[in-house]
Amino acid sequence: MPPLTMTRWTRLPTEIRSIILEMVAENYRFKSEQYARAGYASVCREWQPVFEQRNFQRLVLDQERISDLEQVMSTNQRRYYLRHLFLRVRLNNYDCTVCKSKEDNRTIRNNNAIFSTAIWNLLVILSKWTGFAGSRRQQGLTLEIGAYSPGDSKHTFRDFHLEPDYPYQELKDLETHWEAYKLRADKLGLDSLNDPHHGWVNGSRDDVSLESKQRIMGTLTIKAKLPEFSAFSQTFPKVEIVTGLLIRRQFYRKIAAKSLRKLLRETFTCLRWFRHEAWHDVDPQQQSCFEKIYKSIILRNLPSTLRELYIFEHFNKILHPERSTRRANRPLGKALSKSSRLLENLSAAFLVDAEDFFANLWPTNEQNLNVIPWENLRKLALTSRLLHPLIGRGKINKMLINAGRAAAFMPKLEVMEIWNGGEGYACLFRYSNDDGEPKITWECNWGSHVTLDYTVVHCWANLPRHGQHPHGNLTTVVNRLPRRRKQVKTYAATIRHLKLRRSVLHLISDYQLSWEEYGNS
Repeated sequence: MPPLTMTRWTRLPTEIRSIILEMVAENYRFKSEQYARAGYASVCREWQPVFEQRNFQRLVLDQERISDLEQVMSTNQRRYYLRHLFLRVRLNNYDCTVCKSKEDNRTIRNNNAIFSTAIWNLLVILSKWTGFAGSRRQQGLTLEIGAYSPGDSKHTFRDFHLEPDYPYQELKDLETHWEAYKLRADKLGLDSLNDPHHGWVNGSRDDVSLESKQRIMGTLTIKAKLPEFSAFSQTFPKVEIVTGLLIRRQFYRKIAAKSLRKLLRETFTCLRWFRHEAWHDVDPQQQSCFEKIYKSIILRNLPSTLRELYIFEHFNKILHPERSTRRANRPLGKALSKSSRLLENLSAAFLVDAEDFFANLWPTNEQNLNVIPWENLRKLALTSRLLHPLIGRGKINKMLINAGRAAAFMPKLEVMEIWNGGEGYACLFRYSNDDGEPKITWECNWGSHVTLDYTVVHCWANLPRHGQHPHGNLTTVVNRLPRRRKQVKTYAATIRHLKLRRSVLHLISDYQLSWEEYGNS
């Protein structure tokens, strides 16, 4: 700042200077000059703490910037500022000669090596942040992980969020609504996009080959036996400072289940919450293998400190034209039910089914005397394929009664939502108990009479927590959702009606899904 300007600045009252600095810091957006806010911190000592606190709240790294992290974050003060660390690994690029083919073994090995080295180097640095880990645990550090190739957004798939300069990285960026999407659409002229080689004809995409899908949906395995790790133990570094792990749907490539298991078992031993938004694999055999190992993660490898678990299995009509008819993995649903007893918040969409989660609650000769309660569970959201217009009401009623029986073992339950949605149909069952006023809500857009069976209402009304009133003091609400097909394209239409919407999907993921369904992407 020039001397004359600085003199004028120092003449302002301290309170006014503070307000101005706060306004400048808060006015930062994705379209601002990339490094402008970083420069503000170097103006003077008065400015430094104001802007450093925001500059270091969230950091985005690729593998080339990891080496600078230790030096940049050398002080405890900057580490205290850090809330969210996003490792966005950039894999090798590819061209049109291979964009329609599955990755070969050499490419897979190279990608695994790049990803493994990046993960390992970051964990080694974070494992050293132990001096104040205990005091930070309540606040915690969120680690987000994703991987992409620059070629993923240039060929058959032109998804905006696959581009390296995708602007919506912070929740604050969403305040601009669809601005960046609209600017991009205008710039590229998506309505007239014509690229027959990649399946685009006048803005529409033809059928996509299996190999093209497999190209962007690779699985990344962390290899601890690479030569550069030979001097270290094959046990992953223990990172106490990370209390939240985030893997969003933004990138199609998934982390191999066995690598995820190793991370949860050896590295992230202090996790308070884990959000995992993975894509359903287009290779049925690989998906089956993933689910088998994921079951062992759920049963045996979740950290004992975990209190919030959010799982979402994504799919869409282009990548998975038959996915909506597939039944969820039954053993996986039962495993999640068994291992969720210590959780406070749980959401699981599509990878498991509510029918399986509540399967053990149907009356038996023992009358469920050995049920272990969910003593701390407050919020629960599950999907079920049974909430579909082609399923008989008897099966639906049985599942909802099972859910009611389970709720009797959830003394702190505030909200439970069971939902489903797809092309042309949407359905939601909700139980809520706000300030001692229990209510069940049934909303769907199919059937000649939108009603809730008496046996279901009776079961929920007689929960012990509802007091001694005949049938309790339960309120029942029944609503019809929009029926027009244009308004109900995918499960996104149902998500908009969920009270636990923010548990089901990360806000940025929800934003992306909304644009893909209702926007012009």
